[in-house]
Amino acid sequence: MEKFESLFEAIKEKAKAVDEAIFELIPEKDPKKLYDAARHYPLAGGKRVRPFVVLSASEAVGGDPNKAVYGAVAVELLHNYSLVHDDIMDMDEKRRGKPTVHVLWGINLAILAGDLLFSKVFESIAKIPIDAKKVVRILDVMAKTSNELCEGQAMDIDFETRNDVTVEEYMKMISGKTGALFDASATIGAIIGTDNEEYIQALSTYGRNVGIAFQIWDDVLDLIADEEKLGKPVGSDIRKGKRTLIVAHFLENASEEDRQEFFKVFGKYAGDVKGDAVIKEDIREEVQKAIELLKKYGSIEYASKIAKDLIKDAKDALKVLPESEARKNLELLADFIVEREY
Repeated sequence: MEKFESLFEAIKEKAKAVDEAIFELIPEKDPKKLYDAARHYPLAGGKRVRPFVVLSASEAVGGDPNKAVYGAVAVELLHNYSLVHDDIMDMDEKRRGKPTVHVLWGINLAILAGDLLFSKVFESIAKIPIDAKKVVRILDVMAKTSNELCEGQAMDIDFETRNDVTVEEYMKMISGKTGALFDASATIGAIIGTDNEEYIQALSTYGRNVGIAFQIWDDVLDLIADEEKLGKPVGSDIRKGKRTLIVAHFLENASEEDRQEFFKVFGKYAGDVKGDAVIKEDIREEVQKAIELLKKYGSIEYASKIAKDLIKDAKDALKVLPESEARKNLELLADFIVEREY
């Protein structure tokens, strides 16, 4: 996508300093298995989008992005910690195309590796070259973000056994599970870069909306994307029985007859999704029927509109900031969230 080439280059460039600092904090050392497990996801790659938001937010408010590197690292390590523990809870076997930490090192060591990543979050914050009051404020942001991540994950687990999840409940869950960390990324970058409270609040709004839209658009793509670009079969969330905004909207609006038809397929093939291998044609047909029911009630279109509205609000929030390359990149990132095809 030509429109976003400059954004992708900026993300790659900013990732270099972040990666260097990550592996300075988590070196190869004894106990070897523990540190190998903790380094596994950072080494596996990832686009470093959240660290990019930290650095760009700091620059967009007139700060020196070099001072924000350890803030960016803290956010990335908190993200990776949550992935390690999420994968254990979901018993997922792959992450970023590679075996998950608990598959390679066992559940006990994976829990410890996650805990080590969590402790390194605060070690990283202590290295940010800013005054003590700002450090305390960032610690408060990260503690509250961790609370929200746990609350969002707990709600998501609860949703797995319920067929009456509402749109309101889903939005609250996803605000914690994905919105909070993007919010923290933008807020921490702003705190490091400025004392202007209007700028800090604007970037908090930007981050929260972008984070929520990111997940909603993922859920939309699962049902409408090209399989080759998506990298997995369309309708995987239906086979898994994943409660999304789309499903919540459908459940609130569908007839009892259509709800019953939907639940004949929803979650039926959860055990077959581990590797998202080749899907039998008859399963594809069943899943497609479920997708057609979602389309019948405009549920996919509804979620798509919500995501795009959130992105508009995110970009509007940035208008109080002075024009700059960093602000432009944050706007481009927001656009990319709902224009991507994977």
